[in-house]
Order: sequence, then C-alpha cells, then structure tokens
Amino acid sequence: MSPLTPEEVRAQIPIMQKYIYLDNAATTPVPLPVFEAVKEYIYEYPANVERGAYSIAAIASEKVDEARENIANLLLNCNPSEFIFTRNETQGGNFVAHTLLQPLLNRAEGNFSEVEPIVKWEPHDEIITTVIEHHSNMLPWMRLARQVKADYKVIMPEKDGILRPKDFTPVISEKTKLVAFQHASNVLGTVHPVKEIIRQIREINPHTLIFIDGSQAPGHIRVDVKALDCDFYAFSGHKGPLSMPGTGGLYIRKELISQLDPEEIGGGIIADVTKFDYKLRSDSYGKRWDAGTPNIVGYLALGRAAVYVAKEIGLKNIEEQELKLMKLLLEEIQDIKNLEFYGPRTLENRGGVLTFNIKGWTSHELSLALDDNWSILTRGGHHCAIPAMRWLGIHDEYGGNTRVSFHYYNLESDIEKLIEALKVLSE
Repeated sequence: MSPLTPEEVRAQIPIMQKYIYLDNAATTPVPLPVFEAVKEYIYEYPANVERGAYSIAAIASEKVDEARENIANLLLNCNPSEFIFTRNETQGGNFVAHTLLQPLLNRAEGNFSEVEPIVKWEPHDEIITTVIEHHSNMLPWMRLARQVKADYKVIMPEKDGILRPKDFTPVISEKTKLVAFQHASNVLGTVHPVKEIIRQIREINPHTLIFIDGSQAPGHIRVDVKALDCDFYAFSGHKGPLSMPGTGGLYIRKELISQLDPEEIGGGIIADVTKFDYKLRSDSYGKRWDAGTPNIVGYLALGRAAVYVAKEIGLKNIEEQELKLMKLLLEEIQDIKNLEFYGPRTLENRGGVLTFNIKGWTSHELSLALDDNWSILTRGGHHCAIPAMRWLGIHDEYGGNTRVSFHYYNLESDIEKLIEALKVLSE
C-alpha cells in the first residue's frame, strides 16, 4: 500500500478545511481513523480490561495489549513490558521522579518489605537539566533535588539552542545521579544529537541515569530508545503521534522497571492481596502503572495513531515533509524586516518548529492578528519555558515568542500564506 499523501491526511482532519493550523507542537488535531478506533470501542466492545471473562471484555483487553505493542514497537522500538501508558510527558517525568524517591514496597519471598530506591541519595549529589527545557522537564527535578538535598544544575547551550556533548562535559561528575534533557525543542525547533550526548555522559559517569523529554520527537522523527541508550524516555500522544489529548507514554529500561515503585496502587496492578500486604504483578512490569480502570479510549487512540503515523504515512515521509516546509520558510523569513527568529539559521539540527518576534508586537498580539486576519493558528507566549525565554532575552519585551510548528498535512501553500501575512504585519 502506498503511503498516504499530505493531501490525503489533510482531508482526514476536518479543521484543516477551515484554518491553516500551525500549532502542532502544542497539540495536533485528531485524524478520522484515530477517532474511528475510539468509536469502535464505544460501539462494539465497551468493557473494562483485564477483569471480565465475557467475550467483549476479552476483545477490549486484546485491543489494549495490541495498542501497547504497536506504540512500543513503532514509536520507540522497545519491548511492550518496558512501556507505561501516561496521560502526557509531564506525568511520565513525575512518575520517574516519584520512583527515584520512594522505595519499592512489595511482597517478595513471602515477606512484605521495602526495597531501597535505585538511587541512594547523598547530600550534594547532582541533578542536571538545561535552561531550554519545558517546565515539565525542570519542575519534577527541581523538586526532587530539594527533597533529597541534591545540587540542581542547569546547562546553558550556545545561542543557537543546540545542545552538544561539550555542553555536558564540564558539569558531569561522579556525583551526578540524573541528567534530564529534551530530544527536540518546543522553543527553538532544534533537534539535538541525543545519542552522542548520552555517550559522552556515560563515558564520564556510566552510573548516571538519563531521562529524555521526547514531547516533540515521536511521530515527527524515528526514535529508537535502545540506540539512544537512555534510561527513561517520555512523550505526549497529542503532538507528533496524532493521538487524543490526555495520552502519552514512558519507556523505562528493562533493567530498572522491575525495581520501581508505581506512583498509584489499586486494582489491576496486583497478583495477590491479603489483609496486611500485597504482591505486585510481574507478568508485565509496564502494567504495574495501570491502577484502576485505565483510560481505555486513550490507549486505543494512541495505539491506532502509532500505526497511522508509522505505517500508513511513514515516519521518514513525515520528517522529509516537515523539513521541506522548513526549508521554504527559512528561505523566505530571513528577508522580512523587523522580524527576528530563533534557533539555527539552516536546516541542520532543525525540525518542524520555528519561533520569531516582530518589533512592535507582543507574541500574543502577533498570534491573535494571524488568526483574526488570515485564519492562521500559531502559538504566542512563553511555551511553558519561561527560563528559556529569559535566557533568550525576550520574556519582558515580547512575553516570549510566536511559534509555527508543522506536521505532515501542512502544505507549501500554508507557508506561502504565512509569509504574506508576516510581511504585512512587519510593515
């Protein structure tokens, strides 16, 4: 079967008939095939999973297992037992922060006991992140550092916003317990050499745990967590993968996941319970995080979306389409007077995100003007990355910047209309 074309995907997203939608880094509209998977569940087998013995309950459980497998294999290249469903990347980061603080409580060899967390924290251990991170990849580690009395350090990259191995070399030491950084930036559009950065960190301290914020990567580019050699990788489903809001996932390396305490406990995650203790299930460690009735429609939506972007479109095709659009935008935007854009000046280390400001406009005003006059939907503001905006020196004057972000269904005509609008607004 031939890959879907951008025009065919666009036709499956009704909102694209009304607007030029360029806010895909915040959230993406849901294509009809993903919506149909949700509707099928509601109409055909609306039962809870892993509880009922009757036929449609079995179908629901099988479909959710299939979704987990497709997401793990197609979006991350990991084993399904290493994959945890989350509601977004933010929850994934908070899950990890919890597990690095709390002991695993479980019945083992007949005894209900605590197993020490995988990190034995000592005063002045180090937690490291970067200034260009989304708040969700700063706040959990900031709080964790305070709780364990660790030193919290923030890396400052060069002004092009590309994280490089040399940025990490001076700050990694034998006391570094955790490093957290992004795969791609929602502020600068940069796609970082993650594999090379991780290799450099491990050469200095092989025991350091590494968490990657993948919010802007899966569904836009091919991701292989095994090749990256990270310990944790979290992402949101409602961005690149084209799933519904409230969906996402977390990869945890198999050597670690069995040792981690789930943040929530309850029905569905246990193998046995007595009056005084419980034993967590061990048939699938990823399912230890599915306490209570899970977000079944969200799981199914993300599973269908994974197939849609990886097989029916093709991740390579998505990446190429976004870079083609970015090439056109970069060629045209540099000649617009009074406009400043951020991040790399060329396609190297870039994805389908570009941010800018025009003198005389705040970022919110500029975004509203694009909507009001041209029906072009962008994002104006600090993009949940206030430290990055202050680092760029634009927080006070502009309130952040205006962002355009692409997906496969955006066309060259969208870029041409955007450029026309920006030329008018820059006068």
